[in-house]
Amino acid sequence: MRKFLLAGVAASMFAISACSDKGADADGDGKVSADEAQKELSQGGAMAMKPGMWEVKISFDSIDAPGMPEAAKTQMTKAMGSGMSVKSCLTKEQAEKPGADFFGGDASANCTFEQLDRSGNKMSVQMTCKPQDKMVIASKMEGSFEAESYSMTMEQKASGTPMGEMTMKGKIDGKRLGDCPA
Repeated sequence: MRKFLLAGVAASMFAISACSDKGADADGDGKVSADEAQKELSQGGAMAMKPGMWEVKISFDSIDAPGMPEAAKTQMTKAMGSGMSVKSCLTKEQAEKPGADFFGGDASANCTFEQLDRSGNKMSVQMTCKPQDKMVIASKMEGSFEAESYSMTMEQKASGTPMGEMTMKGKIDGKRLGDCPA
């Protein structure tokens, strides 16, 4: 499940980098369709990410899982509290025409956006991922974004997991490390 959480969150971070100030829900129906998301992603924008090597760190400071045995909850809190990270190289071409797969977002995570908005350097995202069978991960993220960094708080609610429902709260920080290796 950790892989799917990281993939879903990371994919959304890159998608956000290309959002225009009016949001991706162009028709105003309350949902961001695949066509609206693709159009939004292909537009780039004033706050698009700068090409180079990027690192994304994700940590959770609160995990509420009533159906999880206490020992498993302690182990999960310790593992996720210390954070997860992924590094990826963003090419000039990807920065100009971004796609949601930049951070290694697994297509099998099957994510859709309910909200994808940015105003100035602030952003807000709501998305749902259905990575396997009955598992559903609903994520809400808010934060600030610059060309070489971003920082967001997040809340994820997962259902259909082997341990039942769980809610996790945490933080995502992304930063450009420099140029990509040759």
